[in-house]
Amino acid sequence: MELLHPYSVFDVVAVSVCASLVFAMIRRLFLRSKVTILSGPKRPNWLWGYNRMLISGTSGDYFEDWQKQYGDVYRIPTAAGAERTVIMDSRAIGYILNTNAYNFVRHEGNRRSIRRMLGGGILTVEGKCFQAINVNYSHHEHRKAMSPGFTIASIRFFTTIFTDATHKVREQWLAKMADSKDKEIVLDIEHWMNAISFESIGEAGFSHDFDCINDEVSTIGTAFTSLGSTSGNLASAIVLALVQAFPIVASLPLARNKAMDNLHFLMQDVAKSVTKERKTMSSEVSDDRRSLVASIIKAENRNLSEDEVIAQINTLLLAGFETTSTTMAWCLHELSINPRVQNKLREEIMRFPAATHEQLATQMPYLNAVVQETLRTHPAVVENHRVTMKDDSIPLQRPIKLANGKTVDHIEVSAGMGLIIPIEAMNKSSAFWGPDSHEFKPERWLENELPKKVTEIQGFHHLLTFIDGPRNCIGKNFAVAEFKAAMSVIISSFAFAPLTDGSDIQRVRTLVQRVRNKGYDGLLLRVSRVEDD
Repeated sequence: MELLHPYSVFDVVAVSVCASLVFAMIRRLFLRSKVTILSGPKRPNWLWGYNRMLISGTSGDYFEDWQKQYGDVYRIPTAAGAERTVIMDSRAIGYILNTNAYNFVRHEGNRRSIRRMLGGGILTVEGKCFQAINVNYSHHEHRKAMSPGFTIASIRFFTTIFTDATHKVREQWLAKMADSKDKEIVLDIEHWMNAISFESIGEAGFSHDFDCINDEVSTIGTAFTSLGSTSGNLASAIVLALVQAFPIVASLPLARNKAMDNLHFLMQDVAKSVTKERKTMSSEVSDDRRSLVASIIKAENRNLSEDEVIAQINTLLLAGFETTSTTMAWCLHELSINPRVQNKLREEIMRFPAATHEQLATQMPYLNAVVQETLRTHPAVVENHRVTMKDDSIPLQRPIKLANGKTVDHIEVSAGMGLIIPIEAMNKSSAFWGPDSHEFKPERWLENELPKKVTEIQGFHHLLTFIDGPRNCIGKNFAVAEFKAAMSVIISSFAFAPLTDGSDIQRVRTLVQRVRNKGYDGLLLRVSRVEDD
């Protein structure tokens, strides 16, 4: 018998593209009349649309420019001849994320990519009901199971863990300074913020000591970073730009997918080492001083299977490590190029030596303003992509003018339509925030009132950084508490300045938008000790 022809990766991609294009043409022919025809930019090319430009550049700038030209709702050409509807209307976003949230779900390609990394968990499921009896929890059930780990009482206890982890980094930095003859040293801030976040999520998430506060780069940290090293090549561009149009791309043996496999294997090893300590977890669930996983076990009132625990641990590692460490690095970059803000923040922090959770949460307004301004200007995830499950009518805050000149106060969408909520653009758009919207200005949070259009946006302090609704970031209070605790220790002890003048900074897309110096795999800052009075 003759063996089947060994098709190449690009043969598979070509077949997938053709099949999807035919399907898309059929959909357009039969469903076009049900969809509101929106204006938008012309297609730059058939294969990529605007996907590759949005991936390689600052996507928020593109979306904001299009908003000025076409209004708060418009369509953009995307990969393989497809289109996406961009939503920058506050009421429409509220409807998609809140009112009818489970009709707007992640693209199958996105879910496949996440499943490839995590193996399952809350980020890979949708819906409010069980997907299948005794098989998978729905998103609603996953969230219900995880919620007890993120109570105020738990986060109050975790704050001590966050400050302890940061103090370990502080001691390492002081030791380096003692060995140096110079008044300042150059440090890779990305590495050390990774260490703080990894140590914090290990202790708070699983009561597990990763022992990573040292000069060695953790294996998982290296794996996360490796996703960035593949971001500029063609294979990575195929995955990032085409995976939503063709979910099969997430299953192909491309470089970025292999990097995700490597990350999955490493997280599996960590998760399995943690599951060996489950007797300790079970014994600690009698009070508020328990890990996130232990809280889940107690809430479920049953023994989770090893696969279930591993999936939850992988999710917590991904969400609790990558996003928070990146945001803290961006904050220190901004403080390094804004010495006035840095000094003002230090003056406030110095009034609260060994700050408690309550002091960090309620008595330090300028720290709160700096944290919120960092979350506004540097969201870890810059876009939120959704696909419509059933035909729907989305209401608008303000009427828009269509391509045919007609004005409407809602838009009709059909099942299968792709939507984009541009988080970064919404957080920084001058149409909402005013002419200084791109400036790092913590004082805007201390003024009497935010702009009226901003207050119409639902979300954490009118930001979309954690999105909103039943799919908002369940760990947002955890992340903010860690952020504040780390900054309170670091800024009270050290001063930061850019490596040069700050103009060499670039954004690199790994799983999130990381901050790097050009030519380096990290963020290098000049660090000096703040002398005690």
